[in-house]
Amino acid sequence: MTIVLTRWISFAVALACLAVPAPALAAGGTGGAEVPDEPTVLAAVCEDETAWECARGARLTLAGNSLDSVTQVRFVGSPGRRDDRFARPRRAADHELEVVVPRSARSGPLAVIGETGKDVAPQPLKVKRQATLPRASALPDVGVFPIRGKHTYGDGLGAGRGHQGQDVFAACGTPLVALYDATVQHRAFQSRAGNYVVLQTPDGSSFAYMHLQSPSPLRKGDIVRMGEPVGKVGDTGRASGCHLHFEQWTAPGWYEGGKAIDALPLLKSLDK
Repeated sequence: MTIVLTRWISFAVALACLAVPAPALAAGGTGGAEVPDEPTVLAAVCEDETAWECARGARLTLAGNSLDSVTQVRFVGSPGRRDDRFARPRRAADHELEVVVPRSARSGPLAVIGETGKDVAPQPLKVKRQATLPRASALPDVGVFPIRGKHTYGDGLGAGRGHQGQDVFAACGTPLVALYDATVQHRAFQSRAGNYVVLQTPDGSSFAYMHLQSPSPLRKGDIVRMGEPVGKVGDTGRASGCHLHFEQWTAPGWYEGGKAIDALPLLKSLDK
């Protein structure tokens, strides 16, 4: 407890010590436009409250200056560019930025890249093995709609023989995202489902995304965070037009003892 508290005190001190940004340089002449400061990183804390150490798939918070200008975080890894990995911030403010550690990132220097410049963190980040999600007894209170684009609802549960989910029509190529933080339970191709991926939340529920345009970039066992890409709308398998066939299963999950339930109420609750 003392170690965790000390790490958070250090993080808080780093935030508190962030000086008021130095006077911006004039662009030349009187009345010139101000030049934004370059981003700087002073501290890093993982979601498990460890400093400068984080697991793949976990959320990492960086403290510094002008972090709202950062467009990419670079996980450098070993010397050379071969194992460099890049991630976009999930959220960013002036003095704080949150990013998810890429699933294939390695230990090494950490850098932020923004519109006004770049900065290397004062010490390397130790990357640990894949994160695991803590168990939960119920679905989270907050989630996101799985389709990022225009859509219309089609057939639902029981509409036809073997139809165990809800169809949602959207243009082929429309991005699909994880509705909650989840673990990838299955990823494969099947003659009827086409390319599909199944996500499992910490309470044991499963959510299947079917007819993906191409195989999901995820792999079985990966941790995917709410809002992260899982694939794109397609028409692979036995599909009439581009759409997502979405299934919701109770614990212990998809074809593991759970049962398919009507996903429409959940989808409409997230469709905002």
